[in-house]
Amino acid sequence: MRKNIMLGCISILLYSPLTMAMQPLDDEILSNTTGQDGINIGLGVSKIELKQASIIDNDGISTGSDYKGRASLVLAGQTNTPVSINLVGANANPSISTIIDTDGGGGKPFANIGISIAQNITGIKISPFSIYVASATSTSDAVNNKSIYATTGTLNADVKKILNIGSASNNFEIAFHNTNKPGLNVQLGNVPQSHMLAFSGAIQSICGTGSGCPISIVSDTTSASFNFQLQANNATTGFRLDQFHAGIEKGGVVFGNYGLNATDKITSDKVDVALNNVMLGDTGVSDPNIFNGIKNGSMGNIGAVGASITNLKVRISGL
Repeated sequence: MRKNIMLGCISILLYSPLTMAMQPLDDEILSNTTGQDGINIGLGVSKIELKQASIIDNDGISTGSDYKGRASLVLAGQTNTPVSINLVGANANPSISTIIDTDGGGGKPFANIGISIAQNITGIKISPFSIYVASATSTSDAVNNKSIYATTGTLNADVKKILNIGSASNNFEIAFHNTNKPGLNVQLGNVPQSHMLAFSGAIQSICGTGSGCPISIVSDTTSASFNFQLQANNATTGFRLDQFHAGIEKGGVVFGNYGLNATDKITSDKVDVALNNVMLGDTGVSDPNIFNGIKNGSMGNIGAVGASITNLKVRISGL
């Protein structure tokens, strides 16, 4: 008798509405239920640190003439120290919010990831960093995690520095608009927004204090250096990012504010750009007027006021 009662209870459970909880629910069903549609993630982060970040090419530089050896572009500190990315003004509240959702899209499904920055975040400050090129000995692979630095803290022999950004006394800093913080919307699959990445919000300046952030292009012992500075021409609106987007096309990765049709004309807000203290010369040489045997030195300041760009399209291919 007890056995029959137990079997009857099990049967009731199997055919009861509780079994619906074990069924997969599509996005349309979820959107009709009481509760949150999608996933919200808040990150209370104030600083991110990284030792090295690499873009690896399996058929890059080699010692032979075929140039098919493993190589990489590496972002790292100017010395053997971490690169820190600080969110200026971060507090205990979530500084970055992410909303992740999916939609059937009328038979054309897509995933949407919206990333926004809290209103208390006033900008991003990045400690001094450099870009290096490295060959196979200093390039990580699927098994080995390699560094561009030797145990002594010096660069490996097969590593060359090509770019310096910032200095110990002058970090690379992006200041956000007071009330219109930058954001990013990512769509995967079919993209109703027409682009994989769509930017929003506005910035006020890049390296807007003083004379700008020091940047130098390095080749062995010679270099070209300047202080870069960009400021929104209209302080009320800032430099708005709403018209800028990025994605992947057949020819590579693309970025800009170009339209989808040839007749589209998209023009950005105006900015003031300056390259201050432009210098050409040999690094570490006491006489700044000599560059490869040619007298050279300060090129002065170069800049543009009220500049804008129309239908910009940058394509990166061959990676």
